[in-house]
This record gives sequence, C-alpha cells and structure tokens, in this order.
Amino acid sequence: TTPRDLELQLQLWAAYLTDPGFRPEGEQLYRQNIANFFARYRATPATALGNQLEGILSDNDPRFTLQPPSAYQALTFGALRQAIGDRLARGALEIGIVGDIDEEKTIALVAQSLGALPRREPDFLAYADRRDRSFTSKRGVQVVRHVGNANQALVHFTWPARDDSDPMDSLRFKLLKNVVGIELVDTIREKLGKAYSPGAASALSKVWKGYGTFSIAASVDVKDVAVVRQALAETVRNLADAQLDEDILRRARAPMLEELDNALKSNAGWLAIVDRAQSEPEQIERQLRARLRLSAITAADLQALVRQYLAPGQAVEAVVLPDGAPVPPL
Repeated sequence: TTPRDLELQLQLWAAYLTDPGFRPEGEQLYRQNIANFFARYRATPATALGNQLEGILSDNDPRFTLQPPSAYQALTFGALRQAIGDRLARGALEIGIVGDIDEEKTIALVAQSLGALPRREPDFLAYADRRDRSFTSKRGVQVVRHVGNANQALVHFTWPARDDSDPMDSLRFKLLKNVVGIELVDTIREKLGKAYSPGAASALSKVWKGYGTFSIAASVDVKDVAVVRQALAETVRNLADAQLDEDILRRARAPMLEELDNALKSNAGWLAIVDRAQSEPEQIERQLRARLRLSAITAADLQALVRQYLAPGQAVEAVVLPDGAPVPPL
C-alpha cells in the first residue's frame, strides 16, 4: 500500500479477519479453477512432475498427494468457515510493517484497527503432533507421464536432506546448490554438447521437523534421457570423489554474497525478517551473521555434505516421458 492509504489498508485487514465474505461467487470461481487445473495438470513434463512428485516422495501421504477432482469439487466455503473460523477469530497475530512510515503514527493506526479486535491467543500453536513427514524408502526410477510435446522429457533426482533449523547447514546447502548447478551446466553443455539448462534445488523445511530435499534436474529431448541421466549422476559422484575447484566455489558464492548485500535495499527484503521478528527472532541473528558464515564455508565442507546426503543410489529418480513413449534402457 502507500503511506497515505495505510490506515485504510489496516482497516481492510481487520475486516477480513472479523467478517470474511465466503461469498458464493468465490466458490464458483474456485470450482472453475479446479476444472481448469485438472485439464492441464499434465500439460508439460514440469507440471506433470510437479503435481506427482510429492506423492512419490511421501508414499502417497494424502497431505502431499493430488486427490481425484471430485474431492476438490466437493469442498465448500461452509466447510472452510468451520475449518479456519476459530483461527481467524482467536489465533495469535503477528504484524510486520516496513517502508516509508512514521513509526509512532503506524503504531497508533495498528492500535485503532487490528489492535482494537478482541483479545487473541498470545502465542502461535505449536502443532507438534502434526509436523511429521517421512521420505519414501523406495529408490530407483519412477516413470511419470505427460501429454505435452512428443519430444520433451525431464530427468529428476531427489535426495532426502534435513530441516532448516541449523543456520550453517542451511547456508551450506544453498551454496552446494549453486556449485552443483555450475557443474551440471559445464557437464551437460560442454562435455555432452547439449544446449539443455540443468539445475539444482535445495529445500530444507521450516515446518516439517527433520525433513528437506536436495534435487537436480534437466529438461531434455526424449532421445537423450539415458545419456543425460548418466551425466547427472556422474556429476554428483565426482563432487564426492574429487576436490572442488576453488574457482567454481568462488563463482557459486559470489551471487549469494551480492544477494545478502542487497537484501535490505527493498521492502521485500526487510519484510522477510520483520514479518516474524517476534516469534522467530533467530531470523534476525541469521541475517546479521549470514555473510560471515557464508564466507567461512570451505570446499571440504561441501564435499562432506555431498558424501553425507547425496550418496549414489539414495536418490529417488523420476523420468518424465510423453504418454505412449517407450521407456529407454536406464
């Protein structure tokens, strides 16, 4: 919002909490969106995998598995009101505001709007008994099908990692993601002569205790699935066996340092810290120490991470192929 409209914006948020509409127009739009989603949820290799991978990784835990369309069409705003009404009325509320504001005036505006609501619970519920999430024990290749172009495929590896509770490990995994990304591009493009754009991703959970993933992937031509799959696996094995090149480490670390230097130059950067500064004060400490911690990570640290978490044979592999395409020898 703008500073001029801040009071109105706070009043609007208070209205959303105290008198949510649950209007039938919204329910109708939701049903249309669900129908549209299922009409295209396998339209490309990436969407097909994105909509099925969590089910594969969780052994079809219904919390993470796509259900039949009828299950979503049966949902109603009436049931939603029952599910979240108590939280909207009584749940703990944390407010973060950043930008070009007058601090005292803003505090007064919050007091007159959200602060004038009936007393709420002082702390967020822990939900400790609901924070379990397992990673499947099944390994090997899973074939996923899409209905897009007949020459498009996707090769994807996912390893179980850890959660986000340790700030050093969190930075190590982020740096490793960049290192692996550089190595994959060098391997796929330079050694194999392919113009594909492979990548890596690190997702350490703040919600699920002990849960996280590290993944690598490449979108490829169907005829290149086997050779690219082998190249992806070999790239990770080489990181475990050989000393990491310092130049690659420097190239991987540089954009992270630049991102930290620029993080607090925007409202979004500030809000990432401020929005939970009371309930998660450790995030402030993480931000303050991130540059020093990141600079201290060594090549040996990353190699140890690869050996601990990215062991050969421990990844769940997904190969996404067009409907009807034969599975190549893997």
